[in-house]
Amino acid sequence: MSELRYSKDHCWIKKTAKGVLVGISDYARMQICESFVINLPDEDEEFRAGDVICDIESCRYFDVISPVNGRVLRVNENLLENNYLLLDDPYDCWICELTDVAYTQPLMNPTEYAEYITLSEI
Repeated sequence: MSELRYSKDHCWIKKTAKGVLVGISDYARMQICESFVINLPDEDEEFRAGDVICDIESCRYFDVISPVNGRVLRVNENLLENNYLLLDDPYDCWICELTDVAYTQPLMNPTEYAEYITLSEI
């Protein structure tokens, strides 16, 4: 997981040949109830860093915030029928892949993110 970079909104990105995969952290996963619905973005939809890229409806409503600027290349359609995959391993289950990526905010490495979570819980 050292290749992952994290946002303060508890999303991660991982570089790919065409852009980045976007997912949620384990910390975010723990905020979601076992029964939930995920509303995925549309392919070719464009986002700026800080935009809501998709949302998760459960016992608690959770917005997935885009950590970078980019255009949706593809979405993980497996989540539409098997959304529990996101709960099983949020680091193996991505939400979408963005292309035409531009970094506009600093992202944290795993150590920095772990420290951020610890400070957030105090």
